[in-house]
Amino acid sequence: MGSEVRARRLWALIAGIAIMMLGAVSSAAADESDEDVENFQFASWNLNYELRLDDQGRAQAEVTEELVAEFPQTDQNRGIVRSLPLRYQSAPAEPQEISVTDGDGNAVPFETEEAEGFKTILVGDDSFVHGTQTYVINYTVDDVMHATDQADEFYWDIVPVDRQQPIADVTADITLDPTLSAALTGASACYLGTPGDTRDCAIEPSGDANAAFTVAEEDLRSGNGVTVAIGVEPGTVTQPPERQANFVLDGVPLVLVGASLLLSAGGTAAVWAMVRRYRETSSQTTTTYGIPADMNPLLAKWLTGQANEPMVAMILHLAVNGVLRIEEVDDPTDKKADSQPQLRLIDSQLATDPLETQLLEGLFPDLEPGDLFDFPKDSKDFTQAAQQVEKASGEAVLERGYQRTVRHGKAAASGWLALVLLIPTVVLLIMGASRDNTVTTVLGVVLGLLSLMFIFICVVRHRVLTPQGAAMRQQLEELRQMMDTSEAARLKMMQSYTHATRTPASTRDEPGGHIIALYDQFLPYAVLFGKQEDWSEVLASAYRHHHFPAPVWYPALLHHGTGGIQDSLSSMLSSVSAAAATSSPSAGSTGGGVAGGGGGGGAAGGR
Repeated sequence: MGSEVRARRLWALIAGIAIMMLGAVSSAAADESDEDVENFQFASWNLNYELRLDDQGRAQAEVTEELVAEFPQTDQNRGIVRSLPLRYQSAPAEPQEISVTDGDGNAVPFETEEAEGFKTILVGDDSFVHGTQTYVINYTVDDVMHATDQADEFYWDIVPVDRQQPIADVTADITLDPTLSAALTGASACYLGTPGDTRDCAIEPSGDANAAFTVAEEDLRSGNGVTVAIGVEPGTVTQPPERQANFVLDGVPLVLVGASLLLSAGGTAAVWAMVRRYRETSSQTTTTYGIPADMNPLLAKWLTGQANEPMVAMILHLAVNGVLRIEEVDDPTDKKADSQPQLRLIDSQLATDPLETQLLEGLFPDLEPGDLFDFPKDSKDFTQAAQQVEKASGEAVLERGYQRTVRHGKAAASGWLALVLLIPTVVLLIMGASRDNTVTTVLGVVLGLLSLMFIFICVVRHRVLTPQGAAMRQQLEELRQMMDTSEAARLKMMQSYTHATRTPASTRDEPGGHIIALYDQFLPYAVLFGKQEDWSEVLASAYRHHHFPAPVWYPALLHHGTGGIQDSLSSMLSSVSAAAATSSPSAGSTGGGVAGGGGGGGAAGGR
């Protein structure tokens, strides 16, 4: 019984491998088949162009392409593919009135599709074709002559370069109507080769009533095309609107968007001036050093605009005020790994601010003294709690009268007027989209988006400081500047700080101990101001100078001596920062032409 099961499993495995191999072979065969359809040649490529002016004086071409293909006798091809461009010199050039017949004038089935700027004619059906097959493709194209400084010019790729098949014989007859014939400049050219090639080929004019030009080439290799250029006197041909200068579509959008940008930028400047003016409005006449009363880093963030790691600064604030203690724990599974900091709740009653209590509840839901909190790497609960506290701090500065929201009247009026100017700008850009005016379009979009950003600043209400908030901000700015001063100046300012909290420890009752207690208190704000590295050096220097023991808020801070205080603080700050990182809201006819450089052309191949 066991051997039968094993045999079945073996056969199943063999069958699976066989199916996979067959699939790979089929896929490879399909890819090879796609390449094989191009493996044929054209015996001849005979062209006839009749150029005429319509009732509006615009140039139109009636084109007949007689393509004789030589297919292999195997079931490889079902017909040919001919692609023609949809635009020429910024104007529509989609082929119209398309028909396909064989050499006897019988209709040949075909279908068309558009993609990537080309209209593709798929000639044939699901039936395979063999041997010599003749396809006669007829179509008309509008606006085939464009204006240059020297002439109005028919500059056209009559045989496409994007083609893998060689052509044994190429002939082309280009006939001009009487009006165009009378305006000929006598300049004409033919170019042969790969894209960008400047090799000349022969183009022979005739002296009939209607001027005609003939091109004949043999053995045209794959990837080589033929381009002709025939010039008539300037102004003979009326150009389509897309090629004519139109200030309304080309210039007015830039004028309007420029005016909108100036208005909105002026309003934005007025808004910033208003915000700065409120910052300096303070009833405080004397300089006060230190940390303002009832202040914490989350509130300070809104008053100063300094927001470097506000959640890290807030946790440090709770630690240096005795609410938390930062401890280190070793990883029992990795003895070589650095110790990781964790938080221990000491006394939640020391947290007197509702924002502090809200954060503690997010860290320690039970608020039980002695509870531990390990810094998470991906904790949704911690992230949500931190985000809620930061949002609440923004509301608190308004509720406590430190900030209020105002709207600048004149700036708002400028913003709304700028928005009104953008509406016709958008309409005109849409109307001129067919002109291929890249400069106007790009500048219009870029300047319009910039104007929209300024408009938003103009019309919304903005937070500004009240006199009380401005006084607190000034005091916090003094604190930030103090951190950059010399040690002597810093000590002088710190001695003036009359609101310092004296700790009961005998060491801290001494002047040196009191100074170090202030250094500890300032650490959260050093983090908020982005000065934690500099302030860590100051703190280490103070500890060494006064032979200060390990602080109660971080007993392991001096575990490696005062020389390692920076490394310990850096490690602890990195851990807190990683945990709180996600919480922040946070002209051809006269020479100089090339093969493949004109209109028309497109591509050809097998189907």
